[in-house]
Amino acid sequence: MEKDNTKNCYECRLNYFVCTSLCATKQAYKYIDKIYNSNKEKYSLCSRECSYYNLANSRLLEEEMYFKKALGIITSGAEEEFYYIIRMTYKKANLLIKNSKDIVRLNELPIKSSDIIPQEELLGNYAAAIILAKKEGKKLDEDDFFFRAFQEMVNLRMNPLIQNSLKYSNIDKNTRKQLREIEADLCERYPNMIKGSRELDLQKSDGSLDTQKINDYQRIAYALDYVYELEGLNIIPLLDNKPNTTSKELLELINIWIKCGGSMEESKYDSLYSYIIAATKLKRLLETYKDAKRLYFRDIADIDKDQLKEKNDIITKITQEKSDLEAKYNKTKNELEKENEDLKEKIRLLENKNKHLEEKLFSEPSVKEELIELRNLMFNLSEHVNIPSAETNRKVDIDKLNNLNAVCIGGTDSWINSMKEVLPNWVFIAAGFDNFDTALLKNKEYIFVNTISNTHAMYYKAIENKDKDTKIRYINALNRDRVLYEIEKNL
Repeated sequence: MEKDNTKNCYECRLNYFVCTSLCATKQAYKYIDKIYNSNKEKYSLCSRECSYYNLANSRLLEEEMYFKKALGIITSGAEEEFYYIIRMTYKKANLLIKNSKDIVRLNELPIKSSDIIPQEELLGNYAAAIILAKKEGKKLDEDDFFFRAFQEMVNLRMNPLIQNSLKYSNIDKNTRKQLREIEADLCERYPNMIKGSRELDLQKSDGSLDTQKINDYQRIAYALDYVYELEGLNIIPLLDNKPNTTSKELLELINIWIKCGGSMEESKYDSLYSYIIAATKLKRLLETYKDAKRLYFRDIADIDKDQLKEKNDIITKITQEKSDLEAKYNKTKNELEKENEDLKEKIRLLENKNKHLEEKLFSEPSVKEELIELRNLMFNLSEHVNIPSAETNRKVDIDKLNNLNAVCIGGTDSWINSMKEVLPNWVFIAAGFDNFDTALLKNKEYIFVNTISNTHAMYYKAIENKDKDTKIRYINALNRDRVLYEIEKNL
């Protein structure tokens, strides 16, 4: 288990190591931007929450910015996006993995002797090869010299316990004592040294430098000030921001001087003084640069927070609107369902009522008989009943028909006149005479309806005003013989 933890720790540091190489490899920037810009808020948040966030604060602003972007992508768990970046950036490593069979050897990285590759790009290729080999399920030759050397490089760079040996806290006590003695001699000899500013006694009344009073070492220190002015910067505000050099800072600078082989003889103090003045001004410039970077990333983080808050507010608003719409939809849905149920119940009641009315209707003998006669009429129409022959017609009992207590509605005047010749006892009401006296229908045994020449008004008036026991019969012919035949047949 402990072995697995060690392996995972190494893999974790390896991924972050790639970030330090990617940020120093400009061809990677466009691929990082492509992924990062697809979800800035997510990757920015993941980057800020990572313990390695400030690992690249010693680099240039642009490099640190891309380190943080790459870090956010890796820590977000976007593996495929990360693999895409290293494949596109480190094409030599990608080619090595493709060409290797089961075992990958870093010493086979396709680099020509004539190739001039920056160190960070080379290290990035090694790291990418290891990561991609694991991705493709291929083994690494761990006995390979390049692999072992690279592992040491990763551990060295990513170990947070490694301290800068030049820092005051890492200088041993005996060395500190020697450095303090030198510091005291320097401060006595150069009282303005800790101020890091120009000595006023070396300036003329107009403020310009009195070149006749300064030696070559002082001249170097003063000349550096003009380099700032050459670039349009004023060194004075930088020095005023931290006007006095601390004792620890002086000891660190003197220690660096000694480690670089600088002489500590009093006769060489002018050179040391010139170096300290120049180094102090350089430190202030670098501190200002670091502050500028810190403020930049702080402002970027604030902008990201503001944008994230704005988007969250929009999402909250949209979510609320969605919730309101869903509630409105559910309310409307429930109301419609209730209305639908109510309508179904009304339909059910109406169907029951209709069924009841139908049953009641069909239970009436007269209505039932009328329906039978209508069905017979429709059947006769579909069967095209033939006109009876004269032989058949002579068998019709005219006296019987004439003695019927009957009324006939409908028919043309000429047809009615023809029928009255054989049925003089009948009451005939011509078609179109809608306002006929309904008393004519009373106490009649039959009502005959001429369906060929009639009106709806006459028909419904007769139906509505007939006696309950009066029978309805239908005549669907104009030929008198056929009419007489149908009347007798339908009695």
